[in-house]
Amino acid sequence: MKNHLALLWCTCQLLLATALPAQDPYFSQFYANRVYLNPAYAGLDPGTTVIINYRDQWFGVPDGDITTFNGSYRTYNVTGEVQMPCFLQSEDVNFGAAFSAFRDEAGNAPMVTHGFGLALSHEQQLLTKSNFGHFERLDLRIGIQTSMMQKSLNGNYFIYSDQLDPVIGLLNDPIVLGLRSKLFPNLNAGIMLRGYHKVSKYRNTLFTVGFNFANINEPNETLRDAANTEHLPFRTTFHFGFTRMITRFRGTVAPLYVAPQFRWDRQAGSKLNLHTVGAYLLSKGYYTGLFFQYNFPNEAPKPNTAGGGFITRNTSTLILNAGVDLRSVFDNGVPWRKRESGVVLGVTYDVNLSGLTSDNTLGVFEINLRMQFEKKSKKACGEIGKFELYNGQCPVEF
Repeated sequence: MKNHLALLWCTCQLLLATALPAQDPYFSQFYANRVYLNPAYAGLDPGTTVIINYRDQWFGVPDGDITTFNGSYRTYNVTGEVQMPCFLQSEDVNFGAAFSAFRDEAGNAPMVTHGFGLALSHEQQLLTKSNFGHFERLDLRIGIQTSMMQKSLNGNYFIYSDQLDPVIGLLNDPIVLGLRSKLFPNLNAGIMLRGYHKVSKYRNTLFTVGFNFANINEPNETLRDAANTEHLPFRTTFHFGFTRMITRFRGTVAPLYVAPQFRWDRQAGSKLNLHTVGAYLLSKGYYTGLFFQYNFPNEAPKPNTAGGGFITRNTSTLILNAGVDLRSVFDNGVPWRKRESGVVLGVTYDVNLSGLTSDNTLGVFEINLRMQFEKKSKKACGEIGKFELYNGQCPVEF
């Protein structure tokens, strides 16, 4: 009987979620999946880059099998991006492209959203080594991404309240569901400014500020044709950050950088009003970071309405992340500063502080693998998207 009641609770939560405005998946390592953050990032790095992301959210919450670790909210994403050859042999004009495939699962894969997308970006250099203060460079990047997506709900063990008896238990067989939305297009667009400000050899800063506009066409993702239309709500993302070199000391193998970052996501009429603030500490071959994330919805909680008390509740999370460049670590027999780089493995663990806490969810785990190839390709615009501050040595660039 306990198993049946648990299944009923999970089913109610799932059906309740489908009645609420849907939300986009979120990656804690948002700069490790830059095209998802902002399509203007497509083709930022010279050569070809392949990025694999996996996110397992609240893996401690039992799914339909009433077992921990057997189901949760999982998101998979694979992105391949390339910096295009110079346009008309001009290093001031650069194009990038990225192809992405993704899959998002809720529970033991009953609710699945999957699709693929193509992003194109253009970078235009605005100024370089001018008398405009101490700016070494200022670039404008714009990007657009179009995706084809589909949502499905499949399962053979759905139980409704009229199937349960307080004495007998389950009265008849569970319900089998197989619902699928039409294949629908989705459109994202982004804009970004990247600048390099240099006062002296050890006083220089690289900054980035950008906007991403997701679900611009607010596609209809309804699972049943006869049902009311359910649209994926428009989302706005603002991100800002800068990287600054920490003064080098005599004997240091590689310079150390600090990179404070801020991100703000707004979706579903500010019911999702997510703020993320923190900083990375990085150098050649490794990085680590600490972030605080919180949701302060504009609407007051409404516990007596369907979904109101859940979606409008304040939540907060502590995000711990770290990464290492495997190519640098295993390039033995070579001085550290001269080792190759380009295969970065990053991990993240989110500690839920309020709302759903880590005591009952076990938090969120995320892993990222980033592989960069042909970094010195002569066919690519070597100066575009590269700044002297990083000099191609850091495992993460913003």
